[in-house]
Amino acid sequence: MLDYLVLAIVCLNLLFCVWMLRVLTLELHKAISQIDLMMAQAIQGLVEKGLGDFEPINPIQAAIANMLTQNLQKSTSGATASVIDVEVVRDVAGKFS
Repeated sequence: MLDYLVLAIVCLNLLFCVWMLRVLTLELHKAISQIDLMMAQAIQGLVEKGLGDFEPINPIQAAIANMLTQNLQKSTSGATASVIDVEVVRDVAGKFS
């Protein structure tokens, strides 16, 4: 008689675990659907409204950037790049001398 009682409790426990797994799966599916909907709305809002107003480019920064690009083009167009091998000297303690 005790064996049947233990078997019945094990079967009820198994059914409860399967039911809980189903409930958790449905809740997870619902949460993922809500997150997907919220992300879609956020992306749609960004596409429709844009990212917002940006600061206009500072004319001084634009002039400096233009000067740097011109200097870079001048230095790379005529000369070939060369690697300078510098020997690093260290003493016995491993410190640079």
